[in-house]
Amino acid sequence: MNTVPHRKFTARIDRRRKKVIVYATIVTALFTYFVPGSQIKSSRRTSVVSADHRPIMHTFYEKVNSGEDDLLEAWKEEWSIAGFKTVVLNLENAKKHPYFEEMEKVMEHMFEKHDGYNRMCYYRWLAMAASGGGWMSDYDTFPINFPMDESKTLPNGGNFTSFEMHIPNLIVGSADEWLRVTKLLLAATPKLSQTLNSDMYAFLVIRKEGTHNIDFRQPFRLDMEHGFPYKKAHTTDSPREVDCDRMSYAKAIHFAHAYTDRSYDEGTFPVNVTSLKEALTHRGQAARYFMADWRKQCGGSNVRFPDATHSPTF
Repeated sequence: MNTVPHRKFTARIDRRRKKVIVYATIVTALFTYFVPGSQIKSSRRTSVVSADHRPIMHTFYEKVNSGEDDLLEAWKEEWSIAGFKTVVLNLENAKKHPYFEEMEKVMEHMFEKHDGYNRMCYYRWLAMAASGGGWMSDYDTFPINFPMDESKTLPNGGNFTSFEMHIPNLIVGSADEWLRVTKLLLAATPKLSQTLNSDMYAFLVIRKEGTHNIDFRQPFRLDMEHGFPYKKAHTTDSPREVDCDRMSYAKAIHFAHAYTDRSYDEGTFPVNVTSLKEALTHRGQAARYFMADWRKQCGGSNVRFPDATHSPTF
């Protein structure tokens, strides 16, 4: 096997990072100075309510490798139960934005061709800007006690808000704000290491800088629950007991990969699986089980939506 001398390898990485800096700078300049006025004006129209008066919740889903179709379907079900109109964006939405081609150049220099996942994580921000802004959640984030009055407005006058610190799983802002933060993420990319090169870590850089007028909600536990909050470990022979106190205050719950990993280790993952890898492919089923347990044992949301549909049972 051929090897590359350390100095040459380091120089190659430095050249690549310099290209990213150049492209990020160019894109930021283009964003700021060379956008047709009509395109900027159209991007400012932000609607968080559908034609039938339901609040709108977006997510982004572009199937990379195997994807998680079942989890996406569970996401649609739960937000619909809570009274929302669900909208699933994809790469085609991002391509509608006038900055897509320039952003694509940055992505090509940041990530190898096979790293479609991290590319898509960046493109979701542009997809939201192209679609008029508003609310977006990851498709592994479900509503639990989401106030209707807040869901039909833009918090902080439309200024960008993130409800789990720098983890962008429930975020909201006007169309202009989505565009502004997209620019900030691209400007932050040269500051990332090669091993921590994702939109979440770019968002962390922005949070640490603390100068960009973004509301990173603290403590985020007031707004976001996580994992599968059962009271104790269970087996196939023992009942699952939801921690109703933990589920009584947060707006939403995040079934992230990391939280699934922890739940599997602690014995609170609700699906009978034999490995962590298997657990990660059953997040949709596990989320359905947990949400059904929560409704049955705790009475479900402490927020009542007049137009909510009938809750499914499992």
